[in-house]
Amino acid sequence: MRIYQEENVWEAGLQRIEYLFDEFENVIVGYSGGKDSCVTLELALIVARKKNRLPLKVCFIDQEAEWKGTIDNVREVMYREEVDPMWMQMPISISNNASVTAEFHDCWDEKDKHLWIHEQDDISIKENTFGTKRFHELFGPILRQTFPEGNAIYLGGVRAEESPKRVLTLTKGNVYKGITWGKVFNKEQRYFTF
Repeated sequence: MRIYQEENVWEAGLQRIEYLFDEFENVIVGYSGGKDSCVTLELALIVARKKNRLPLKVCFIDQEAEWKGTIDNVREVMYREEVDPMWMQMPISISNNASVTAEFHDCWDEKDKHLWIHEQDDISIKENTFGTKRFHELFGPILRQTFPEGNAIYLGGVRAEESPKRVLTLTKGNVYKGITWGKVFNKEQRYFTF
């Protein structure tokens, strides 16, 4: 059942992000180059400007086989003056849905450099020091390593309507002070994604 609010999505998005900036010392915006993360980034930049929290950390985990348009967009974002880039072009392992023989694809594997769809960018992070190679396990370790002190969040743009699984993953109950649209990464409740 949906409950409609008086505010529009623009106002609601800005209010949510402003609240998170007030509650958390450190923010990383997750960026994929897609429509949802583009909107989230621009909303977060509005709030970061207002709160004098620039440059804003922006993280893109490059899976190597990205569309040229996506990489062009990411490059433009990562070189913005208001952005502190975290362009991850490092060895990771992702599920391989394009093969019946290989369960995983090892991105940025040097032995397969001749097969890469695009080159690594000069500003990218090329060494994986996060203790896991699995894409979906990286977000908590990225927060812990980047911000060993204080609290931190990974802010992502997700249209839950596109997938019932996303709704279930991101709305499992009270995550932080009544917020149900997120996930906690550690028992000390210092690292979250919203």
